[in-house]
Amino acid sequence: MEQPEQKSNRVYFPAIDGLRLLASINIVMLHLGSSNALQYMADCKWLMPIINAPAFAAGIFYVFAGFLFASKFSDPDRRIPVIPFMFGRIAKLYRLHFFMTLLMFLALVVKFSGYTHLPSFSEIPDCFTKGLAGMYHPWRSLLMHLTLTWSIAPDFGMKLNEPSWSLTSFFLCYAITPWFSRWLFKQNRRTLWILFGTVFIPGIVWAVVFGATGNLWFDGYSTKYRFFHMFAPVRIFEYIFGMVLFRLYKEGCFEYLKKNYVSGIAQALLLAALYGSLFLMSPKWNPGVNYFIHHSLPILIYGLFVLSLLSGKGFMARFFCIGIVRKIGRASFYPYLIHLPIICGAWGICNLNCPKNTIILMVFIYTISTLYMEFKIWKKKRAKAKAAAKTAA
Repeated sequence: MEQPEQKSNRVYFPAIDGLRLLASINIVMLHLGSSNALQYMADCKWLMPIINAPAFAAGIFYVFAGFLFASKFSDPDRRIPVIPFMFGRIAKLYRLHFFMTLLMFLALVVKFSGYTHLPSFSEIPDCFTKGLAGMYHPWRSLLMHLTLTWSIAPDFGMKLNEPSWSLTSFFLCYAITPWFSRWLFKQNRRTLWILFGTVFIPGIVWAVVFGATGNLWFDGYSTKYRFFHMFAPVRIFEYIFGMVLFRLYKEGCFEYLKKNYVSGIAQALLLAALYGSLFLMSPKWNPGVNYFIHHSLPILIYGLFVLSLLSGKGFMARFFCIGIVRKIGRASFYPYLIHLPIICGAWGICNLNCPKNTIILMVFIYTISTLYMEFKIWKKKRAKAKAAAKTAA
């Protein structure tokens, strides 16, 4: 007897793929700017704050990751084993981080060795010795990056593949996802709205501490800021905010965003608010105020912006739903992990402070990432087809 088809509780929101791409490009452009590759854009006063601030900072990845994983695990009766889930995420992300970190380590060895050319085979030992001597705790730095502990104590080692700091907090977020998803589905709407507000408290407290403590034990302001920016536990609450948003969405709290024109108006207003927030920061303010404006305030805007895209209506949602934009967007976390070593290598080949070379670099990074993602999808489909054929036989 034929079994009735089970209805899946999983939902998918195609516009979020495009938002991933926008956020990823903003981060890559930020690091291009910090490597002096965008000096030709210095006179674009309306554009550079978006890149240098940046407008779509790392926090947006946590918000929509929490939202997407809450939607993925939207069946409250589904058992989600933590260990297989964690190993799946590690297999997807850590291997790339591992190889990119080693590549960046070797690139910095050559850079600090003083060699202006690619060393020959006989010059490699000398290059390696001189390079290591010019680096700050090179082996400890490498170990900390590979064990995902550098973001917890960044002053103990040098920066290698800087975006890898996010993996520390992401893996902590993944660890709580299965049980927290089940717990969330037991909560009523009132509790969810309380959570909506309380998840911002740790970030606000973190901003107050940042602004009221001087440089603490760090060498200077920049080192202290890097620690406060990357410290993993605070990021967990941004991820939880995304999960709470999905639950509220499923409870029907944002049905008005599905009406004609409402989503588009909301998208325009939220983008304007995000852009305007970039100009609120000032050297005259206490560092804690600037920290709040740059971190806590955008998290709220990001979350509301995600909600405005879900219906697929509005000018931004329609653009994000374009097929090629979605394909590139689905692969956008790979550029986030690989772009720094590629930027470092590209500077040794050409002058990146040139519009043509910037465009070529961006096209290269996102092309290889998208092709890699499509290859993985094809490989997965092929494996499923073989398994189905074997079962049928």
